Amino acid sequence: LFPDGEDRSVAHIRLAPGGLPDLLFAHVPARHTNRNAYEDRQPATAALLAEATSVVTEPDAVDNLRRLTWEAMRIEMTTPRTHMESVDLMRFGKQEIEANPDGITLGGPMLEALMKVGMLSRDGQADPSSGEYQQTLSMFKSFMDATPAYAVVTTAGNSRTDQIEAGRRWVRLHLTATGQGFAMQPVSQALQEYPEQADLYAQVHKQLASPGETVQMLGRVGYAQPAEPSPRWPLESRIVDA
Repeated sequence: LFPDGEDRSVAHIRLAPGGLPDLLFAHVPARHTNRNAYEDRQPATAALLAEATSVVTEPDAVDNLRRLTWEAMRIEMTTPRTHMESVDLMRFGKQEIEANPDGITLGGPMLEALMKVGMLSRDGQADPSSGEYQQTLSMFKSFMDATPAYAVVTTAGNSRTDQIEAGRRWVRLHLTATGQGFAMQPVSQALQEYPEQADLYAQVHKQLASPGETVQMLGRVGYAQPAEPSPRWPLESRIVDA
């Protein structure tokens, strides 16, 4: 990592024959973020502790995290500059999705029907006074309330190397969860470092981290109906032949 310092190349990678396959790789095609409501039953989370710092399943602690993570999401969605970061990345309908397969996709027959009759639009999602916006807020709350457990990844420090290692652990954690039949969704709003989240940032660290540690990732865990894959750019479009 960072062979030329943190302000230049992120990493140098050397590929060579002879390595052993990682069993988690088999779950890559099925690993998708699942934002739906989760079933009201505890997942057997012991396997997740190979990558997670902790898994929260105790009812009172889960209830507290439900309230905290929802309040953090509400703050994000009611703070105009942070909410518009999401709205600007929304892709409405097949044409927008295919043109830019890298954002928040809103597609499929039902959603496109709502778009055609004016019940789903970028302007509606951006306007806190619209019924469309209020319905979205209510829907997200109902999904967040249906959470039986949370997974946590912390690091002793908060360097760029620590952050990348936490990301690697999170991906392996999500692959492990996928292999166990669990759904997962990161709920990282309370980990964002902007003024409106400061109180919740302090609360989540008090609850989930030891002194001096940084909570890098926090996510919902449970059973849910499978999530659809998100469109992505072809690999070839992200590689530059230098």
